[in-house]
This record gives sequence, C-alpha cells and structure tokens, in this order.
Amino acid sequence: MAISVVCLGLSTLLALAPYLLGAAVAAAVTVFIICFVSTEASLYLLVLSMLLSPEIGMGALAGDSGTTGGRGVTIRTEDLMLVVMSFAWLVRTAVHKDLGLVRDTPLNQPISAYVVACILATVMGMILGHVEGSTGAFFVLKYIEYFVIYFIVANNVRERGQIRRLTIVMLLTALVVSFIALVQIPSGARVSAPFEGDQGEPNTLGGYLLLIGCVAAGLLVSIQGRSKRLLLVGLLMIMIVPFLLTLSRGSYLALPFAYMALVYLKRQNRFGMVAVFVVLAAIGTLAAPQAVKDRIMYTVNQGATGHHRVQVGNVRLDSSTSARLESWQEAITDWSASPIWGYGVTGRVFLDAQYPRVLAETGLIGGITFAALIFALYRQAYSLYRTTQDSLYAGLSIGLLAGLTGLLVHAVGANTFTIVRIMEPFWLLAGLVVSSAKVETLALADNGHAPVRA
Repeated sequence: MAISVVCLGLSTLLALAPYLLGAAVAAAVTVFIICFVSTEASLYLLVLSMLLSPEIGMGALAGDSGTTGGRGVTIRTEDLMLVVMSFAWLVRTAVHKDLGLVRDTPLNQPISAYVVACILATVMGMILGHVEGSTGAFFVLKYIEYFVIYFIVANNVRERGQIRRLTIVMLLTALVVSFIALVQIPSGARVSAPFEGDQGEPNTLGGYLLLIGCVAAGLLVSIQGRSKRLLLVGLLMIMIVPFLLTLSRGSYLALPFAYMALVYLKRQNRFGMVAVFVVLAAIGTLAAPQAVKDRIMYTVNQGATGHHRVQVGNVRLDSSTSARLESWQEAITDWSASPIWGYGVTGRVFLDAQYPRVLAETGLIGGITFAALIFALYRQAYSLYRTTQDSLYAGLSIGLLAGLTGLLVHAVGANTFTIVRIMEPFWLLAGLVVSSAKVETLALADNGHAPVRA
C-alpha cells in the first residue's frame, strides 16, 4: 500500500511536469531499480555511457573568464547515473549487511590522501579568497567522481566472468566510438568523440583511444587464442585511423612511450615488437595523411601570426605550444607564492597542462599525494603482471601500465587526469586490475594451485 501511494503521488506530479523531466525521472527510477537488483548490469550501462552519452551545458560558474570555473562546465548522462548508482549502492549495503560499504584495496589510502589534499587546498583557497565556494566545491566533486567509479567496480566485481564481460563491453564501446569518429572524416574537420557539443575535443578522443588501444594491445600480447587475437588486431587497425585524424600532437607524442612500455613488459619476442614499431613508423612517415604531417610540422612551421611565439635556439614554436610553455612558467611562479597548499581547485587561471595545474591548485601536498597515487597504480598493476598466470589478468595489467605511461606523457600538454572521458575508463580499468588480483588470490586459496592461462 505504501508503494502504491508513493507511485500515485509521483505519477500525479509527473503529469504536471514537462515531459522531458518526466522521462528523466522515469529513467532515474529504472536505473535505480537495475542497480539495486543487479549492480553488474548497471556497470554495463555505465561503461557504455562513458563515451556515448550526451552532455548538458551549464555555462560558466562563478569566477573570471580565464579561470577553470569561468570557462564553463558540462554535466553528462553518466554523471547523473553515477549519483543514482551511488545512492542505490548505499541502499543495497543497508539491506545486505555482508556487502560492506567500501572494499579494502591497495589504492584506498593514496586515493583518500589525494582527495583530502584537494579538499584542504580548496578550503584554504576559499579562506584566502582565491576560490569561489560553489565553484571549488563543484570541481572537487567532479574529481571525486572518477574515484567513485573505481570503488563501484572494486566493490562489485568478484568473479573472473565479470571481469571478462566488462572488458568486452569496454572494447566494444571503443569500437563504436571509432566508427562514429570515422563517419566524421568526410567533413574535413578533426575527429572527436560523440556528443562533444559544437566544438569537439580531439585531444580527449586521442587520449581515450590511446588508453583503450593499450588495453587491446596488452590483451593481444597475452592471450593465445587465434580468433581472439585476430579480433584484437582488427580493433587496433580500426582505432588507429581516428587516432591519427584527431591531429592531437600530445597523443602522437605519448604513443611511442606507451609502445615502449608494451615492449618492456612483453615476456617473449621483444625484438619482433621493436622491428614492427620501426616498420610501422617508416610506413607511417611515408603513407600518413597530409593533414597528419602538416599538424606535426605546424609545431615548428606555423608561419606568420599575431600571437606570441617562444623561440628555442633557432626554432620558433607555434603559438599553442608557446602558450603551454608559458603556462608552465606562470604556474611555477604562482606556486612559489603559495607552495604548501597552492591556491585551491579553480583558484588560478585555467592551465591546459596537468602537472603545473596540480602544483598551482594544490601545492606540495597535492603534488606529493598525486605522485604517490600514480606510484601505487604502477605498483599494483606491475605486481599483478609479475604474479598472475591468467592471460586476461596479465593483459589488463599490461594495458594499465602502458596506458598510464602514455597518459603521463599526454598530460604534459593537457589536463589528462581531470578529463572525464579519459579518467572514467581509466579508473574502470584500475578497478578491474585491482579486482583481478583479489579474484586470483581467492582462487588460489580455494583451489590450492595457480590458475591456467586461457
């Protein structure tokens, strides 16, 4: 009777509301029910929505036009889905006491330390007048959102079958995104991810394809099944075309570092991988689209422009690269004035580079905790890689190690570790790697012997 009364009242209110609001509430209730009944099913929805969900523009928050908040923010469908999933998870843990709220993992402490550093720096920024309260709080919550994905995955993935299915959905999502990007090629513009608004973000798509490409490559060098290897090769061949046509120089720069990480982690036939890289580089130099060649040469051959350009020796860099180099210098200058906790999240001008942004916004406490988090990710993934005998787990750990290496290079010229469409699949992958280690440990304890590679 209570449920009937609630449904009657809710339906009466929705009948008076705009139809879009009614549809949104109905979708939210549906997702809540799915999350409560089957968290795994909701994870599939979340993975699909990471790159295939529309955005809702919110305009600029409080702050100057040059600051992060002043540049405007967007809310995506998966942001709202995460809120519903989190609430459903709280309700589920209240009903099922044995589930626990947060599973103990090796990344809990470094994640908590970094979150506390961001909160402390932002609170100090508010006190000192550098940060507007609602703007800083909003962006800190956005930072925490990425970690929520990790905890949802780590808390709910408890079987190898779940890891395998989520990996397949992640790769299928990348395939769909690649096809959507291929459709954009005839327009002549730089390709970008779907639902990026009027002005796409090709650099974001480049970072995403780099990460998922590393996962596919890690699985390729680990598994033995011929049909699976052919499917992975086909996926990589499809992904490389939109990756090149993003014309993202940061992604181009990150690619060889990620590949060298794969070569280092490959247990056999490393010479063959080096030879393949040399051959592909030679073919790419000759056969790459002219737009790709022009984009690379643009760095040192921009031509006349009214913008300031930095000169290194006899080479004058393009205005975009020059602006990034100057932002590094400005960030270091700003950081020296507040070295301990920086100016708080959104407390300084917008910086399109990860490392100076971390220093300027969160100071030494943020820089140290961020470095500790990256180190913990490397340690956990490498530990799984060295000990596992399961090809799926080995492939995921190699993918995380190579992908993280590439993203660290990508972050030299982009806010890689705060970009939603890169960080959501990244922390999904981190959750899968941590869960793989836990599942394999439990399997060893139950069976008394190591699982066989499959």
